[in-house]
Amino acid sequence: MLDALTLDQLRTFVTVAEAGSFRAGAARLGRVQSAVSHAIANLEAELGLALFDRSRRRPALTAQGQALLANARDILLRVDTLRARARGLGRHLELELSVAVDTLFPLGQVGEALARMRRRYPSVAVRAARWPPCCRRGPAWP
Repeated sequence: MLDALTLDQLRTFVTVAEAGSFRAGAARLGRVQSAVSHAIANLEAELGLALFDRSRRRPALTAQGQALLANARDILLRVDTLRARARGLGRHLELELSVAVDTLFPLGQVGEALARMRRRYPSVAVRAARWPPCCRRGPAWP
């Protein structure tokens, strides 16, 4: 059972894996190495498997650690997205924006506008469609 699993442990795991060592991971996190080692040991105990092979000078991800790294990154990304959406809702931002674009409108300008919007409001999803909808497959006449 994973009742004691924490986001801090997952963030520590990902940081150490990306940094390549406990010391470098600790530096990135602004913590002492012993605290990072302790967090990883607790995570390994909670999961019931070793995430790092510590038999060499530098710790290396085990096969299990490698397999779980993508999941840990995904969880952290989803949590960050949740936080961004919550901040947006607190500022009364919409969660999704639907846009209909005329088929004759320059797509480059649409792309630039959507990119600017994404930078300013990263938590707002955009759904774009061509308008009129009949033109998706071409005209209905010969």
